[in-house]
Amino acid sequence: MTAVYEGDLWSIQSFVSGFENNAYLLACKRTGQGIVIDTPDRPTELIEAVAQTDVQAVLITHNHMDHLQGFDSVLSSVKAPVGIGADDAHLLPSKSNEELDVSHGSLISVGDITLRCIATPGHTPGSTCYMLPSEQPGATPHVFTGDTLFPGGPGKSGSPEAFNQLVSSVETHLLSLPDESIVLPGHGKSTTIKESQVEFEVFSSNPRRSGLYGDVTWSGDNS
Repeated sequence: MTAVYEGDLWSIQSFVSGFENNAYLLACKRTGQGIVIDTPDRPTELIEAVAQTDVQAVLITHNHMDHLQGFDSVLSSVKAPVGIGADDAHLLPSKSNEELDVSHGSLISVGDITLRCIATPGHTPGSTCYMLPSEQPGATPHVFTGDTLFPGGPGKSGSPEAFNQLVSSVETHLLSLPDESIVLPGHGKSTTIKESQVEFEVFSSNPRRSGLYGDVTWSGDNS
């Protein structure tokens, strides 16, 4: 376990495993019910924490294997329904008995927790982020972004078209979230929407070469 984020109604535990992947366990303090987000390789600590939580859902941000290599191990421990973007579902390692609707705008409720699903295609066609709104005035919202948004830039894109789609997803659906929102990515450290907005302004104010894609940073030489 590398970090714990606390709200009045919930806690978030962050675990690092596999290819420096982040997995998260979101738990309702009142009911003990929880949600797992992503299932990377060697999820030993995650599974140990899951044993102390009544997991009601497993949500996958996207279908790249570094986020799925622990999928069968986690599912054998929790027996919970799975949610993944429809355009990514074909690459799940195995089928669950029940699938959750994580289409854009759908809500996933567990105990006193409600996550809003945000479709953010680009890194993969079915990439999906999960927004945990503030439960009361003054509380801090959190958003689980998978490989769509990191500190300093977006995730890797496989073509110019995918990169343009990824930038549109970030600009339209993520940078419009409350400034104070904590960004919990699929790799690396957390950031905030405000910090991401500032970084994106640098990118959008500079010339961008035609056909740009791949590993792009907001502050890099993209001309």
